[in-house]
Amino acid sequence: MNPVDWLRDLGALVPRAWGRDCPRGAPVPVVGPCADCDAVGLVELDENDTARVSCLVDPGAPTAVRLASAGVLPGTEVTLVQRWPAFVLRIGYAELAIDRETAALIRVRRESGADRDG
Repeated sequence: MNPVDWLRDLGALVPRAWGRDCPRGAPVPVVGPCADCDAVGLVELDENDTARVSCLVDPGAPTAVRLASAGVLPGTEVTLVQRWPAFVLRIGYAELAIDRETAALIRVRRESGADRDG
C-alpha cells in the first residue's frame, strides 16, 4: 500500500485525511501548492508563529507516513518553536524536531492572529 492510500484509509479512523482540508477541496495527490491557495511552507513561519496544517507538497512521499504518525495531519494546529539547528513544532503538548527538507514539505495556513500585514 502506498502512503497516499494509507493516509486515505487513516481518514476512516481520524476524520482528517490528506486533501480534505484543502481550501479548494483539491484531491490527493497534488504535488506543490495550488495557484490560488493562501497556504505557505512551514519554513516561511517565524518562531512562535501558530498555523494549521493544510497539505503536503508531496503527499505520496514516504515522509508523509512518518509525519502522519507523528500527528502532523490536515487541520492540526502547530506552533513553530525553533528554526535552528532543527525545526521544532509543538503539536498539543508534544514537540517534534524535523530537518529543513521535511519542514519544506509541510504547507500551513496561518492563524488569523499570525497574519503579517507589514
